[in-house]
Amino acid sequence: MPLKDELNGYLRLPRTFFGIPAPESGDPDVGVVGVPYDMTSSYMPGPRFAPDAIRQATDSERVHSYPLSLSRTDAIDQPLTKKITLEDVGDLEITLRLPEAAVVDISEACAKLAVRESRLLFLGGDHFITYPILKGLKRGRPGRYGLVHLDSHADLHSDMGGYQLSHSTGARRMVDDEILLTEDIAAYDLRSAIPSHRKEMTGSIAPILSKDQFHQRVKEVGKRVDFLYVTVDIDVLSPQVAPGVSHPESGGLSMVDLVELLISTFKTGKVRYADVVELNPMIDPTGITAIAARDIVKEILTGFAGP
Repeated sequence: MPLKDELNGYLRLPRTFFGIPAPESGDPDVGVVGVPYDMTSSYMPGPRFAPDAIRQATDSERVHSYPLSLSRTDAIDQPLTKKITLEDVGDLEITLRLPEAAVVDISEACAKLAVRESRLLFLGGDHFITYPILKGLKRGRPGRYGLVHLDSHADLHSDMGGYQLSHSTGARRMVDDEILLTEDIAAYDLRSAIPSHRKEMTGSIAPILSKDQFHQRVKEVGKRVDFLYVTVDIDVLSPQVAPGVSHPESGGLSMVDLVELLISTFKTGKVRYADVVELNPMIDPTGITAIAARDIVKEILTGFAGP
């Protein structure tokens, strides 16, 4: 008999995402994978600690699994525990890999996961991770991919300080490697992107598209791609809402704004994969940013659960 069986009821329960159960058999509806990597962060390292911070925020005693009511007018009468199954796959062992090695390891792992039927949510990590994740997913599950890019930056730099693999070059690598087409990117905010990058990604040098323009763009991209990947860089939020990010920028969205964008994206029916990146617990001792990340995760899980 394992020793822990003697202490049934005395031990802290394992971390769980809102108490959502694992399946009794077969693949889960959603798999959650931690990607604790920040070796390419050019300002403040620390996002490698984010997956555990998000896990902790999702299983506190005050947390329940009912979807957020933000931006919704419909009645919510079922918790996520009744709608989906979930497996916390764990963290990839890539924390101290050099970027070139991390690309190989992350993409190989994602290619293996892509052949399964589960939706996947990745917890970063800095924004570099989206590039190798999508690289691997497309190899494991071929098709035309679209990207919903919610970020204060465009990440379209060719290099950062001479390095082509960086948190600020991910979108450029994806386009240059033909993982996806620029026309299949739907971006919102980009308030700190340089004008030429905004124009390349959205067709306009204006820092923020109207929500109506974004909704239309997502709808158009959703119609022509096989799969949508949603990447949420937490610095898209206002620093008052999410101060614990590695690259904070003035201005930004409210949580209500962000939830509205996610709801619109999931309405396409094409979202299969998502990530949440750039939470830096090291610079937010209050934990408020981890709470914001928790709510983003809940909204993504709600989207995966469907109507």
